[in-house]
Amino acid sequence: MQIVKRIPYWGAVVLLAYMPFHIFFSQSVSTITGGLEAWKVAKDIFTAVLAMFTICLVIFNRGVPKWFWALLGVSGAYFLLHVLLWMIHPHLFHTSAEVGFIYNMRLICYVLIGAGAALLYPRMFAFRSIFKVIIAVSSVVAILAVIQYFLPKDILTHFGYSLARAARPSFFIDDNPAFPRVMSTLRDPNSLGAYLLVPIALLTHALLQAKKSSGRRRVWLAGLMVLHVTALYMTFSRSAWLGAVVMTGAIIWWRFSSYFVRVIRQWWLAGVVVLLLLAGGLFALRHNTQLDGIVSHSTATQVGPHDSNDLHLIYIKKGLSGIWHNPLGHGPGTAGLASIQNPDGGLLTENYYVQIGYEVGVLGLGIFVGLLVWLYIRLWRRHDEWTTVLLSTFWAYALINMLLHMWSNEAVAVQWWLLAGVALALPAATKRSGRSDATKARADA
Repeated sequence: MQIVKRIPYWGAVVLLAYMPFHIFFSQSVSTITGGLEAWKVAKDIFTAVLAMFTICLVIFNRGVPKWFWALLGVSGAYFLLHVLLWMIHPHLFHTSAEVGFIYNMRLICYVLIGAGAALLYPRMFAFRSIFKVIIAVSSVVAILAVIQYFLPKDILTHFGYSLARAARPSFFIDDNPAFPRVMSTLRDPNSLGAYLLVPIALLTHALLQAKKSSGRRRVWLAGLMVLHVTALYMTFSRSAWLGAVVMTGAIIWWRFSSYFVRVIRQWWLAGVVVLLLLAGGLFALRHNTQLDGIVSHSTATQVGPHDSNDLHLIYIKKGLSGIWHNPLGHGPGTAGLASIQNPDGGLLTENYYVQIGYEVGVLGLGIFVGLLVWLYIRLWRRHDEWTTVLLSTFWAYALINMLLHMWSNEAVAVQWWLLAGVALALPAATKRSGRSDATKARADA
């Protein structure tokens, strides 16, 4: 029985290790074996089976905590709402509806797998062990990203990437070859940038704790941080950059809030002067082609009346209009990345929350947002390293998903949602030497 209880743990580790390489693996291996669609869907079948197995194992093991039953209830309601809306709209394009259903429900599967695995075998989920798994995988991804920046831009065509196979081999700002972007083994640069946020949060937390560590460990942590930040920069993903600023700011504030309050009170005038100088510098460089391309993602090669910034607003407005006219929902797969499967065209709302509201209505959006709030509250009560990493990235992803359909990316989603599930189930860590850093930060504030 002890061996069986470990299966969800190893399944969780497999998901964390495999998902960042899924696109590369499925594209390259399918050129030899064929069956690209089978390779694509295999990960989701594995996820669904593992989730059901984990749930059954937790229930069979008895002693199920009330919060797990509540999580199952919310998950079941979200599932049934998708099914009901699909039944109400039988005319939906089948492939889009199927993909949309999978994209939306696998977030729930990830959190259930993480929570169930930690309930069944908690001692396997020590924070330090999870840290090593995440950083080992993300370091490989980041190294490949940095190398990719200097390789020929069509290099991935030799590994099965092509528009015909739904995987672009290269990305550029505004499709201008003078502004290359990297995506490593993920689907696109924005996804890579978002994926790197959790590892960077882990490394930031570790560096802030490194006073008690050996010199060699501090050097390694600093080197890994430089690697990850370099890869993040090379994505030229503005949403990921903003997310990194929000995340890092949250971590530092929680740790040094009382210190910052004192500094701000003493040096607020100097801070204002620095901000004015920065604003003046940016204004003076407003006609710099390189800077303008990076910041605005609009270059001289732009075709059509709208740049990417205009399109963001246009798509969001269309999504909100759709919710207003049909608050009950249009059905799974009618918006977001899944909708582009429809040959008649889809609706990229460029906002994950608007996408959910459009697909499963105001009720579905309420369930999803309610689940996020519930997760946030329970994670906040831990007051340990899990709180620091997961809640800082929570705010980063909250921002990013206001601009993109980022929770639809499997590598980004599995990392945060599965770890959130793990943190839900683990007993809160209590340091013998006193309160945790998160508790101290709150007390200082």
